[in-house]
Amino acid sequence: MGTDASSAAPLSLQECKVRASILLKDLDSPDAARAARAAERLRVLPGFAGLSLGEVLARKETVRRKHALAVIAREQGHATWVELRDAREGEAGTPGVDFEHLLSRVGGAHLNRWFTSHAEAAASLRAEGGFLFPYRAQFFVCEASLLRALGVDPTDADWARMGHDWMAPRDAEAQARLAAKLARRAASHVSPSPSQPRSLMSADESAQVPGRTSRRSELKRSYKEAPPPMGVYAVRCLANGKVLVGASANVQGMLNRIRFELTTGMDRLPALLEDWRRYGAEQFTFEVLDVLKPSEEPGVDTKEELAVLEALWLDRLKPFGESGYNTRGA
Repeated sequence: MGTDASSAAPLSLQECKVRASILLKDLDSPDAARAARAAERLRVLPGFAGLSLGEVLARKETVRRKHALAVIAREQGHATWVELRDAREGEAGTPGVDFEHLLSRVGGAHLNRWFTSHAEAAASLRAEGGFLFPYRAQFFVCEASLLRALGVDPTDADWARMGHDWMAPRDAEAQARLAAKLARRAASHVSPSPSQPRSLMSADESAQVPGRTSRRSELKRSYKEAPPPMGVYAVRCLANGKVLVGASANVQGMLNRIRFELTTGMDRLPALLEDWRRYGAEQFTFEVLDVLKPSEEPGVDTKEELAVLEALWLDRLKPFGESGYNTRGA
């Protein structure tokens, strides 16, 4: 399927990125008509405007993602991608906080209640209290202990001003101040939470154990040099054909986590768990759909690249409604 050049309603920033990736795939397509349409769209850029379609296609190896993003920006009525990005981020309203990164610092012990829709999460917040935040395509309500583990004061007056629902703030300025505090915590080291205690041995005692320190350093160095592959995964139910699609910076680790949650009855993915119980573990497969290779281009945001790759697979498999376990538009 090719990419439509423009639409009546402004596209979200994420959809703009997805369309840029599809444009690059179209340009490299063996389908001559599709490749020609992509080449024609590239000619809106000054660097390609004076070239024929054949010349653009002959130089397709020189086309980078920045060119595709610039095309989408032009089609959305902006002179540059930076201009479009700034406009969309200004429209977003909600301060950007990387909750996935924050939560990775403290582990999952503090996360109390998970939901696939904001309405369900808000109802739980009203009934049982806590703090409501987004997490990728889902929402969770946590207790004050999580905020304390993150180094944020749950009694801060701005929580009362904003309310405890991050998605429906009563005071935008209070939310912005809280977002700044959370962002600072994301950029700094967070101490281990009570659920992740330090070793009972002191540093001196640890150093006295032969090979302990050197082995730990070696493992850390090996992890940094060869991090786990990131990519897109799928969990399929063979009995009904439904599939769950997601992305993770540690794709195999996420599959292991989901398998563990299903095996132990954790209801973070309630619809999937219900079918797991109905059909049995032997009716499910866990697979890696795509792996994101590290970019050789400087300045590329791997999180954005991973999100785009996930969006492409969501568009391809459409795992929504009767066909899957994903929530559309989340």
